[in-house]
Amino acid sequence: MSKIYLKLFQKTFKYYVLVFFIYELEASEKVKIKELLPNIEVVSTFEDRKKGLMFKQSISDDYGMFFIWEYKKQQCMWMKDTFIPLSLAYISNDGEIIDIYDMVPFSRKSVCSTKPVKYALEVNKSWFEENNISIGDTLEIKEIVLYDN
Repeated sequence: MSKIYLKLFQKTFKYYVLVFFIYELEASEKVKIKELLPNIEVVSTFEDRKKGLMFKQSISDDYGMFFIWEYKKQQCMWMKDTFIPLSLAYISNDGEIIDIYDMVPFSRKSVCSTKPVKYALEVNKSWFEENNISIGDTLEIKEIVLYDN
């Protein structure tokens, strides 16, 4: 009987180790965006979103423009009259990054989210890569969207 219990214990132990390992892979801390980008400009009106970063010659490395739309839908952006190469992340309500795109200055091509979203973040090109942030990561956006319904 003891061999049966030993095998059962070993299988159970392996199962728990596997479950713990998978949980650790899936569990990730939220990225504290305000620490990485202390200079975030929130744009939530139609006029401000439409203008975005147009006509600006440069932005600092600690600057980001955070877009808030009235409701969740597939959002699209372009780079008309924008001089700066940017990276754009579309973000879900809970802060998960759905898409990241590198944007080409002056392009009139619309770059759309693959899922309905309410939020987006524009930063200098390659900022996400340089900060080891990728699709699936979750940003701590609660402070940024406090006044958003």
